[in-house]
Amino acid sequence: MCYDVLIVGKGIAGNTLALTLLEKGLRIKVVDHPRSNSPSRLAVGLYSPFTGKRTTRTWLAEKLFPFLEEFYGRIEKKTDSSFLHARSAYRPFLSHLDYNDWTGRGSEENATSFLNPSPDHAHYSPWILNPLGGIEYTHSGYVDTVSYLEAGETLLNQNNCLITDYFNYDDVEETEDGITWKNDHYRYIVFCEGIHAMQNPFFPQIPIVPNKGEVLILHIPDLPLKEIVTQGVFMVQKQAGEFYVGSTYRWKFDQEEPEERGAQEIKEKLGKWLKVSYEQTQLRAGVRPASKDRRPLMGYLNARPRFLIFNGLGTKGVSLAPYWAEELSQLIIHQKDLPEEVDIRRFYLN
Repeated sequence: MCYDVLIVGKGIAGNTLALTLLEKGLRIKVVDHPRSNSPSRLAVGLYSPFTGKRTTRTWLAEKLFPFLEEFYGRIEKKTDSSFLHARSAYRPFLSHLDYNDWTGRGSEENATSFLNPSPDHAHYSPWILNPLGGIEYTHSGYVDTVSYLEAGETLLNQNNCLITDYFNYDDVEETEDGITWKNDHYRYIVFCEGIHAMQNPFFPQIPIVPNKGEVLILHIPDLPLKEIVTQGVFMVQKQAGEFYVGSTYRWKFDQEEPEERGAQEIKEKLGKWLKVSYEQTQLRAGVRPASKDRRPLMGYLNARPRFLIFNGLGTKGVSLAPYWAEELSQLIIHQKDLPEEVDIRRFYLN
């Protein structure tokens, strides 16, 4: 049989690309062997137009967030499911230095359509330490990644696109106009393997930097806040009384399993602003595929234009995947060049 695209991997990147290509009428197959500890399934799935210690606007926020809201909302309707949860995000100021740093950077950067101009600080103050007020983001929230991946799997199965199997690189045969894999022909193959791409022979010395993150799950039965709170760590309620708090960002680590030092790091930061007591119920960990310059890794190497990659989304997978899957689809369908800042060849041209 002949197809347009074979996608290897069905995490957030692979799932989003597959659904994007399906919507455009391409004939695709997705091969994946489910892993219970997949970072995509363990991810909290937060998205926010501001990021980092200095609360700077997220790269390409004006494009990413309207796009992701429309994309996930459309998939929800197609699958009669619910996984996109829009939530305001509140960041309290904990010091005059923090307050001055934000206001001192001026209105040009900060007074955007992503901010609530009049946040209700009193709404948070019974539970959150905010003596100097804070800021409140709009166009933020979280994607329930497990529900999203299950919705994608439903669509893929309905279209007979999903293959559950181990993928072996040796089974790929390169042809003049694509590749052959297990007796089927594809015009393109796209690798969406997360950190496992570090063993991919078609992308040697790929500049993926594994990043380990830990998340605490806490039981706080009397905390009614639906909004996300973020200051050093985030806190979001997913089920009644169940809060996810994190995360750590560890570039050097000896094991992928959760470590108590990660839990302690989260608790120390949380203790600076949370006023109520809690019970720890679980500690989770996952390894994210980041890139050296914190930008996606996409496209092909010149020697093999039919071999593509979609990776390096790091901690912002749910934010980046919809927009950049669309851009990659334009390369596949119309041979439209990718922006240099995400094109993987930026690391191989020197």
